[in-house]
Amino acid sequence: MYFRFLRMFRKTTCRNTASDAVSFHQDQALNTTIFLLRSFGPTGFLLKEEGEVRSFKVFLGDPHTCTCPGFIKEQEPCKHICWVLLRKFRLPREHEYSFQPGLVERQILEVLQGLHQTKAHRMQNDPCTASGTSSQTFTGPEAGSVCRKVIQAQDVCPICQEELLEKKQPVSYCRFGCGNNVHISCMKVWADHQRLSDKEETVKCPLCREDFSSLKMLQEQVKNAAKLCTAAEREKPERHLGVLCHSCRVSPVFGKCYKCTVCSYFYLCQDCLKKGCHQQHPFASRTNRKEKWNLEEEKLSDQLTDAQPQAMNNSAISVAADPLPENVLACLPSVRVRPGCRLLDVGLQCRICLQDFNLGECVRSLPCHHK
Repeated sequence: MYFRFLRMFRKTTCRNTASDAVSFHQDQALNTTIFLLRSFGPTGFLLKEEGEVRSFKVFLGDPHTCTCPGFIKEQEPCKHICWVLLRKFRLPREHEYSFQPGLVERQILEVLQGLHQTKAHRMQNDPCTASGTSSQTFTGPEAGSVCRKVIQAQDVCPICQEELLEKKQPVSYCRFGCGNNVHISCMKVWADHQRLSDKEETVKCPLCREDFSSLKMLQEQVKNAAKLCTAAEREKPERHLGVLCHSCRVSPVFGKCYKCTVCSYFYLCQDCLKKGCHQQHPFASRTNRKEKWNLEEEKLSDQLTDAQPQAMNNSAISVAADPLPENVLACLPSVRVRPGCRLLDVGLQCRICLQDFNLGECVRSLPCHHK
């Protein structure tokens, strides 16, 4: 009765499942880097795609609207609208609000309040919490600057809305306000949108709106961070670098790659898996080397018995990565960070934890040349 009453006062039709078009746009949104350049109140956003010149305005409402050609032509939630719902507000793609053509005021209020998230997530996405005063001030070269906040799991960049430790791109932080971390490349896009020209001008923080850093320092960070991007990163993501097919010995595996969930460092290419190699164990797969490994559900039903579910759950936990042998780790070249070392330049940092290098630390170089 309540939903029937709600439908009487909404302009758009309520859907039970996502249409094929919206599902496709959701895939696009989750696999495209999009920058949040400006907010128009709580439900309006100016977005720009990576590598694109034009920017588009998205407004959530009943119905949602976007100024992109795709939405104007189809009148369906486009990838920009899906990005706002899935990335900005962290709606699960299966959530009923994520694929609707519009949301009424009560539903939008629920999205803004993050009622679909856990309490920890709501606190993290709360602007008041994000720009809190947990960072302590210190006296240094930049008077009045604050300490950088430690990057924790699920911390996101406020501009591209992607998880910092997941994407592992070099980060900077708000030096005179909240101390929060932001991708250096995203801050460059943010600064370009502000159209700052004088090198002495200060870039504002996208979170707390206080002084983030000088434009000159940001430009230096961009220059130095570019040195962290190795040739391996520029390879096509379909090439699984460092992966050898255990059967045909092709390396690297290209396209869909399969990893045994039981045997360590056992990989197969798609052709060898189709030939029936290593049928005694279930496999996980991924098409892009930046993706997470996903268990092959079709093969699980054939290979698992009633007594195996718990064992399978345990193997699924270890699918993500095999432990690095100590003898291999010891063979990696290392260097001690000393005064005058280039690793101390602003913008240079560890590509795993995203922390700056400090004097006295031992830094190892990986085979892909990442530090």
